[in-house]
Amino acid sequence: MQFSLGAFEPIADRVYVAVAEPEAVNIGLVVGTTGALLVDTGSSPEQGAAIRGAAQAIAGDVQLTHVLVTHGHYDHVGGLPAFADLTTLAHRDLGAEVTRSFGLAAAVDLGDCHAELIHYGRGHTDHDVTVVVAARKVAFFGDLLESAQPPQAGEDAWPADWPRSLDGTLGALQKGYVVVPGHGPVMEREDAFVQRAELHWHHDKAVELYDAGREASGAWAEEGWPWPQEATEAYLAQCLRRLTESGRPRTKARTLPLLNR
Repeated sequence: MQFSLGAFEPIADRVYVAVAEPEAVNIGLVVGTTGALLVDTGSSPEQGAAIRGAAQAIAGDVQLTHVLVTHGHYDHVGGLPAFADLTTLAHRDLGAEVTRSFGLAAAVDLGDCHAELIHYGRGHTDHDVTVVVAARKVAFFGDLLESAQPPQAGEDAWPADWPRSLDGTLGALQKGYVVVPGHGPVMEREDAFVQRAELHWHHDKAVELYDAGREASGAWAEEGWPWPQEATEAYLAQCLRRLTESGRPRTKARTLPLLNR
């Protein structure tokens, strides 16, 4: 696998994003007066070391002090061994070796600003963390949001909870915030709300399929879906899997008794 790292580009006052390949992961860097925070670590220890060197070069005289992992997929957590001597943070359900874990929230003091680390619930995984830097009007969402392609729902995703988990952070963001997804270009706050609505809409469609006893395959051809077929059917399939696991009774469509149908 070929690993590479793009340059750290500024997106706000002393806030930067670099893209780690081959998975096009957004790596965030927030530089304060007394410390710097890195958001996500890349795919391997070697890539993590490259990220660390590039981030420290941007931070200059301010030492890189903290690393936050947004969730446990390899392209975000694989570089963690390169930061073993720093304060590394993640949600307690991540299952990786970090020096500090938390359940609902934590904060990192960087001198002239704070980074708020928040877990609002399940979504892309059961341990997603968002990072809000209010003083710089920037929020990092990990893979709860994606802009280069639709959000990815693997077997560890929780589609029914995902929109509500986004609401916790998005609802607190004022206009003008820069929203950083896990993959793809930075987003406007309003674009993030649109994607949240799409996630909810797809789950509602999956509930309709579930109640009708239908599968995800073939559904995309029936009406205008906002996402491409492969992404749509993969997301619907995970919705249906979770609905089946829950044991939710199938609800029959309501009819008008006088019509007898």
